[in-house]
Amino acid sequence: MEQKIIVFAGPDKCGKTEISRELSRRLNIPTFKASTEKGKFRNEEDFILEMQYADPRMIDILRQTGYSLILDRAWPCEWVYSTAFSRETDGEAIFVSDKGFASMGTKVVICYRTCYNGLVDEDAPDRLTPNVLSKLEQLYRSFAQMSACDFYFLNVDDEDLEREINEIMSFINEE
Repeated sequence: MEQKIIVFAGPDKCGKTEISRELSRRLNIPTFKASTEKGKFRNEEDFILEMQYADPRMIDILRQTGYSLILDRAWPCEWVYSTAFSRETDGEAIFVSDKGFASMGTKVVICYRTCYNGLVDEDAPDRLTPNVLSKLEQLYRSFAQMSACDFYFLNVDDEDLEREINEIMSFINEE
C-alpha cells in the first residue's frame, strides 16, 4: 500500500477530530492526536522543543517505515497559533517540518466554517471568540501559501460527514 500522510488542521470547533477518525476508520490508517495538544498550541509550554526534536524524529520514522498516518493537528497549527497569539516559536523548525512532510507527499486538510458566530470553545471561551476563530482560518490560508505541502480547504458548515469524507477522498487520491 502506498504511504499516505494526512494532516487535519483548522480553527477550533470545525470537526477535525470527528472527520479524521472517520477517515481513519475507512482507510484503516491510524490517527494520532497529541493528548497535550490544547495546552501546547495555545500556550508556549515546551512545544518549541517538540518542533525542534520530536517532529524531525517523527518524519524520520515515517520515512524509514513507510507507515501511513493521519495527524489531528501538526506543524501548520503551531505557526497559526503562535502568530495569532503573538507567542514565541521556532519558525525555522516549522518549515523544516513542512519540507520533511512535503517530501513524503503529505496532504493537509483545513476544516473551516463560513461563519464562526455562536461557537464557544468550552476550554477557552474568552480567548477563542468568533473573531479569533476567523483570524485563525485566515492564518491557515496564509500558511498554505508558504507551505510545500498540498492543501485542501474543506467547508464544514453543513456538518455532512459523508460529503466531507468524499471530498477528502477525492483530494488525497489526486496524483
